[in-house]
Amino acid sequence: MKIKITHDLFDIAERVKEINKNYEIYFDTVLQKYVLTAFGVHQSVIPYDELDVRTLDYVYETRIENAEKVLEDIDRHNAKKERESNKKVKDEIENEYSRRLRLSRL
Repeated sequence: MKIKITHDLFDIAERVKEINKNYEIYFDTVLQKYVLTAFGVHQSVIPYDELDVRTLDYVYETRIENAEKVLEDIDRHNAKKERESNKKVKDEIENEYSRRLRLSRL
């Protein structure tokens, strides 16, 4: 069951309408999460347990107008993780090579 949120402590339900007038926030009792909808269509699950300024930041960041920036951030993050992974493998190989070299000299 979904319960429409019209009033909350920080007026987040009203303030998301400043981002997009068609946005509405519901609390999904099955998921136990807040859900963002527009025109009755599910847009996003709010990743926080409370409605606060983080919610507004999240909604703003994930707007379709910001999709390119979000995708760039994801690509940058993935590239960084790949570099870290490659460095870790390289370091492990070098360490193993050094260990074997030391053992061969004994």
